[in-house]
Amino acid sequence: RQEQGRQVHPVEAILGQRGLHILSHGDQSQILFPPHFSLTQLERFYGLMRRYSFRLFLRDLIQFPEGESLEPLSRYCSLPTVQSYLRSLEQLDLVEIQPNRGYRLKRRGISSFGPTLEWYVCEIFRREFLAPALFNLRLKQTLSGGDYDVIGTVAGYLVYVEVKSSPPRGVERPAVSAFLQRIGDLQPHMSIFLVDTELRMQDKMVPLFMESFEKEDRNPENWRVERLVHEIFHIRHAIYLINSRKGMYSNLRRCFRDFLSHQKKI
Repeated sequence: RQEQGRQVHPVEAILGQRGLHILSHGDQSQILFPPHFSLTQLERFYGLMRRYSFRLFLRDLIQFPEGESLEPLSRYCSLPTVQSYLRSLEQLDLVEIQPNRGYRLKRRGISSFGPTLEWYVCEIFRREFLAPALFNLRLKQTLSGGDYDVIGTVAGYLVYVEVKSSPPRGVERPAVSAFLQRIGDLQPHMSIFLVDTELRMQDKMVPLFMESFEKEDRNPENWRVERLVHEIFHIRHAIYLINSRKGMYSNLRRCFRDFLSHQKKI
């Protein structure tokens, strides 16, 4: 039993202490790179994922996994940038570039960029904050469904992150309501609703949260959505709404520092 305790992941341990048990986590079947990726390849892929333009490019690559023209991949990137990203993926053995300038994504059956983005956010926890984290978790016997994108521990606090790969126009109120319900099941110290976009959060996301609180009959005075800085918003310094502008790492760091500073005041 002592040996088993030493081998338990910190996130699994803190969830177990709350009576929550992990059914599965870290499924890589829908991630853009294969399980046998080397540490060097992972490092290079992680470096590319830092760039917002690369993440937009990957969304289009998943939608158009092969073709003779690069035009479908250039909605958000210039053609030279698309060519550069394709060469980088070719070096990672993820893409085959054909002599006629066509391309083909080697890993087939990827239906969404979401799982790859969840992996990336989890890696930010591990690499940048040295914080234990797991992604794509399924928890047992939770009232609102046991699927959680990223769960980690920062300074001993349990942190839950809901990751949205679509822009704000693709996020509707049921997604926000499900996020709030999962918070009720998990009872994390801190929760983050992360939308991978550089668009404004004020226009769509803030009203969605305010509407969701009203539907749940929560007192608006106690659950106000307030701006922290730029496009980062908070509710009671415990629930945060963020986008990717200024960088995911920078925005997450800002949220962690705000949360921790208010814990010291309690």
